[in-house]
Amino acid sequence: MTVHESLADVMESLFPEVPLAPRPLLPSEPDTPPSLTARTLDGLEWLLAKELSALGATNLRIGRRTIEFTGSKETLYRAVLESRVAIRILEPLGRFAVSSPESLYQSISSVDWATHLRPTQTLRVDARVHDSFIDHSLYASQVVKDAVVDGVRAGHGRRPNVQLHGASLRLSLHLAGETATLFRDAAGQSLHQRGWRKGKVEAPLSEVLAAGILGISGWQPSEPLLDPLCGSGTFVIEAATQAAGLAPGLLRARKRKQGFFRFHDFDRELAKEILFDLENRTKTPSGTFHASDLDPAVIQIAEQSAQLAGVAGAIKFSCNHFEAVTPESEHGLVLTNPPYGERLTQARAGAVFRRVGDWLKKSCAGWRAGVLVPVELAKSIGLKPHRRVVLSNGPIDCRLVELVVHKDKVSGTFAGNKASEESKAERFTSTKKTSRSLSDQIGDFRRRLAKRSRHLGRWARKQGIDAYRLYDRDIPEIPLVIDRYGDWLHAAEYERPHDRTAIEHDVWLDRIMEAATDQLSIAPDRVFFKVRRRQRAGGQYEKMDDRSVAFSVSEHGLKFEVNLSDYLDTGLFLDHRQTRAMVRGDAAGRSVLNLFGYTGSFSVAAAAGGAEVTTTVDLSNTYLEWARRNLAENGFVDRRQHALLRDDAREFLKHRGRRGESPFDLVVVDPPTFSRSTRQQQDWDVQRDYADLLQAVANNLSKRGVVYFSTNYRRFRFDEKLLAHTYDIYETTHKTVPEDFRNARIHRSWKFLKKS
Repeated sequence: MTVHESLADVMESLFPEVPLAPRPLLPSEPDTPPSLTARTLDGLEWLLAKELSALGATNLRIGRRTIEFTGSKETLYRAVLESRVAIRILEPLGRFAVSSPESLYQSISSVDWATHLRPTQTLRVDARVHDSFIDHSLYASQVVKDAVVDGVRAGHGRRPNVQLHGASLRLSLHLAGETATLFRDAAGQSLHQRGWRKGKVEAPLSEVLAAGILGISGWQPSEPLLDPLCGSGTFVIEAATQAAGLAPGLLRARKRKQGFFRFHDFDRELAKEILFDLENRTKTPSGTFHASDLDPAVIQIAEQSAQLAGVAGAIKFSCNHFEAVTPESEHGLVLTNPPYGERLTQARAGAVFRRVGDWLKKSCAGWRAGVLVPVELAKSIGLKPHRRVVLSNGPIDCRLVELVVHKDKVSGTFAGNKASEESKAERFTSTKKTSRSLSDQIGDFRRRLAKRSRHLGRWARKQGIDAYRLYDRDIPEIPLVIDRYGDWLHAAEYERPHDRTAIEHDVWLDRIMEAATDQLSIAPDRVFFKVRRRQRAGGQYEKMDDRSVAFSVSEHGLKFEVNLSDYLDTGLFLDHRQTRAMVRGDAAGRSVLNLFGYTGSFSVAAAAGGAEVTTTVDLSNTYLEWARRNLAENGFVDRRQHALLRDDAREFLKHRGRRGESPFDLVVVDPPTFSRSTRQQQDWDVQRDYADLLQAVANNLSKRGVVYFSTNYRRFRFDEKLLAHTYDIYETTHKTVPEDFRNARIHRSWKFLKKS
């Protein structure tokens, strides 16, 4: 199959199929003549191959981010001016067998540099080294620079200057093993620089990546294009220039300042013919382009950039929150790059992607969509993708999540939610409106944080703890919970009715969290923000994303691993700090069972208190492994003494009782409110099942054995009569709610003593 045939097949379907990523090209031998070379981003190699083939390139060798090819000078010039997905086009100057820095210098010196560069011009040298006698690219570039400068000085009597930006001649060295290949950059700068970008915005999308995504999606100018989170407008401007027939390098070429325009063998007449052809191709762009963003400053920058590109009249810009954007046609393509990375914390970014998915379902029936998302957040959109395409956005490993929002599925699947949303809107409308200004709220919030931080900081140091609750919905208007874990904050918003729109709430929340980080002198990237929703029956712990930020915190001389990013909870329930201390005080010489063991913090406390043996039971391998790490970090590594068992708590007790195994002396029961698992025959419901469970515990408990039972279920109703014949019962809630918890209803707890 030829390159042309394979690339033609790529564009046949609704979403063109992307071939597998190519492998890196093998290093060439020194006696192999070097080829013209084009470089691009990960995932765009086949699109670049298509472009080069259309421009007359032959003998294409496709590797990771690199394509080697053969072509005329016209092919070279057109590649620089017309390629949308190339980053660099390199023309070889020679390939040399080298074995030392000295031989590299001599080989580079063999080129007649006096013909390539005048003393009044400037030079830049880039280098890549791989498995060679030089292991640092800067040193390799220095050797090449010295050889070039000395060659120009020998020919002209003066040396040229080095210039990092806008150099007259930009060279690129590829040193692999003992083979050195030297190129000159035919563009003189990165080809993503189209010449139309105006102003600076945070983390702008590369024009090359935008063009690649447009190509991967199979977009054509006849298809309406919408970017509801446009930032500087890269997607729509790049697409509009395509529709206008504007070659990506034309604006640069009009200045004729860099690249092949300054080569000593520059073909002026050929370049003139090519530029004349490209100018004649430009036209008024056809198609529909709509871009929107909440920030009026970036919209202004996008409009200015579109003006410079000559396509301002074709693009409709608006300043709106994306959830307020409604497509104006029945079909089209949504392409967007929501904020993440430097622009937004992980937790907030995940929430944005989930809302983007909800907006697509609600507003974009009949449309296709492509969302660029970091790999760890790819599942946050909440929609089944048509395809995920591997791409890189700078250093960030990303996926282009491609979706088709079908009308019938949307209307059938989500019609029931509409009434629910309307009902919710009515409740919100009926809620008493907030009378105080945001600045007043922030002022009170800052003062409360300052007071709590001073008090609890001193208290925590005396207690020997690193993790504590700093703010617990202290101000009713600000229903946040903020926990401090060393130099990190873990914040959660508890959903409740309010009178703000979605846009207003985003602004409100951003201002509140900015105030928190500023008041506490915490860097914004050390904050994890989550939203807690009312847990429904059948719910269970779910992984939030694939990133992991885990470290250990101290508590009364013990170490516990916490993970602030991956799950709704962190792995350490701070409200059970006093209960852990009670278990530690009662555990000496006893056999201890930790049911619903989670990450094993009660097991660690019992082991530290001198427990003879501990047994931790949980259905999750993830949490059992976490428990193992917690035990090991505190020196409890004997797995025979500290057993970890994957099992359902009820089944474990049932089978153990039947086998007549030795009873436990102390049992900790801290179950979830609801739980569902494929291994369980029946869902767990704490209100329904607690009495039966505690009776089963009694059947596996020694005489006068101790049970610590607790629950975070606010509506829990404890019926003492159900267990009075089995246990002496003492409620311990007032003893187990720690000082840093303002809310005394955070949990309820009991201590049971088995009757003789």
